[in-house]
Amino acid sequence: MVLSAMFVALVYLATAFVRVPSPFATGTGQIHTGTAVVFVVSIAFGPKMGAISSIGMVLFNLTHGLALWAPINLIVRPLMAVIFGSVARLKGADGRNVFLNAAAGILGGLWLLPGMYLGELLVFQVPLSAPAVGILGNSLQIALALIFGLPLIAVLNLHKAKL
Repeated sequence: MVLSAMFVALVYLATAFVRVPSPFATGTGQIHTGTAVVFVVSIAFGPKMGAISSIGMVLFNLTHGLALWAPINLIVRPLMAVIFGSVARLKGADGRNVFLNAAAGILGGLWLLPGMYLGELLVFQVPLSAPAVGILGNSLQIALALIFGLPLIAVLNLHKAKL
């Protein structure tokens, strides 16, 4: 339970304090590193822990005037984390195969993009083209998750090997 709370807090902090407004969207679109933390947690500690950690983004939404985004993130982000962690653990890899880890990030991203798009359509009741502006920002979040996450996962795996 302590690890779960710590990872939720880390995702919250990475979402709240390491973010910039998206140059691709107006309003509340943001590019943040919370997705990178979920990526690392999902692969290093498993899909269940990753899904739990993603609640940090929901808490961010609730505490930063973005409560309408909370239900979207409550569904889309945990499923993204399950994809990350499950793909990285295929064939007993346990998050130690860099190619599976990269595939996990890409496949999780392929879920994130339509998931966020559909969530915006349902929650905000906007025209079909409106959520498209978020695709670039969400793609950048996945790219950041891969850029920051893959090396960090490799370092964590080296540390695990020494235990």
